[in-house]
Amino acid sequence: MEDNKLNELVIVKQLPIIKQKLQIISDEVDKEIEYALSLEVNDESVKEVKNARARLNKIKTEMEERRKQVKNAVLNPYNEFETIYNELVKDKLSSADSQLKEKIDGAENQLKLEKENELREFANQYIIANNLENLIKFEDISLNITLSSSMKSLKEKIIEYIEDVLNDLKLIELEEFKDEILVEYKKNKDYTKSKIDVITRHKQLEELQQKQKEVQLQIDEENKIVEKVEEITTPKEIIEDDELLTVTFTITDTKEKILKVREFMKEEGINYD
Repeated sequence: MEDNKLNELVIVKQLPIIKQKLQIISDEVDKEIEYALSLEVNDESVKEVKNARARLNKIKTEMEERRKQVKNAVLNPYNEFETIYNELVKDKLSSADSQLKEKIDGAENQLKLEKENELREFANQYIIANNLENLIKFEDISLNITLSSSMKSLKEKIIEYIEDVLNDLKLIELEEFKDEILVEYKKNKDYTKSKIDVITRHKQLEELQQKQKEVQLQIDEENKIVEKVEEITTPKEIIEDDELLTVTFTITDTKEKILKVREFMKEEGINYD
């Protein structure tokens, strides 16, 4: 359908006529306003000024009411036109557009699915060839598959991703906590983050163990203090002077000194065998 035919379908003819009549009314309003504003306000003229203001407000009220009538008169035909337009033209075009969009989306989705399946097979073969099937899967690569993207560029991204993983594994193998880092790497596929997480965890564990040692040392010191206090405060057994005790001991010395010890015991009246 040609544009000039579309332009001829709807022609508004009333606006120029309305504008012409409003211009006439505008001239009369200007005269009323000019007269009202020219009046001096004093004790004698205040009544006339109020009357002039009242006439202006009356004109405004009447014109507003007429404006609403004109609006309805103008809009009613448009509303009728819009209803017919929607039924005979717009709704048909919208329906056709929706149907065509659905068909296009279906065809494009099928093309993208076929593209994805080919890329998935390519990636899986490359993953298996590098013994990575237990570590990564096709979804980890996060390809942005569109109809405009070339298969060559998408396959290059797959190879690049897998090569990066292989390089990460080589670096992990050199790490002190390689097993733990590998466990984290399987979760996030980020070598740097995995390493930092593991090192941080070990540092926290060491700090915790050190704190536990310090606490245990403190407990041991407190226990020693308690034992000393108990030793001091516990009443010792009191032995009476006349209580008989049996003591066994061995003297290692010269004969002369041993005889002196025996003489001393006799003099003191100490019984011995």
